[in-house]
Amino acid sequence: MALLQETFEMTPPTLSCAEALRDGGIDAMAALDSALALALAQAPVESHAELKRAIGRAMSAIMGETINPAVKAFGALAPSEDEWRRVVQARLQARMAGTAGAAGA
Repeated sequence: MALLQETFEMTPPTLSCAEALRDGGIDAMAALDSALALALAQAPVESHAELKRAIGRAMSAIMGETINPAVKAFGALAPSEDEWRRVVQARLQARMAGTAGAAGA
């Protein structure tokens, strides 16, 4: 049985709120990508497609619920590849330093 997912259009009220959501979404996607790589290394090849589909669905939800609404509300937040990498690195460093909540750290 397929689960129905109700969608809500969320609009971040401020630029700083939108940036926090975008950066958190990018960070979450990077974490899922790392988790998938680790999982695939431990899983039999027969299960790889299923694992990839599950992570793909999670990433799609992250894009739809955090990154895309932030960019839609504040177009200047559309991340280039370089910006995406910068956010991933900054969030990783902040998490390692114990300040994961610091936006743009």
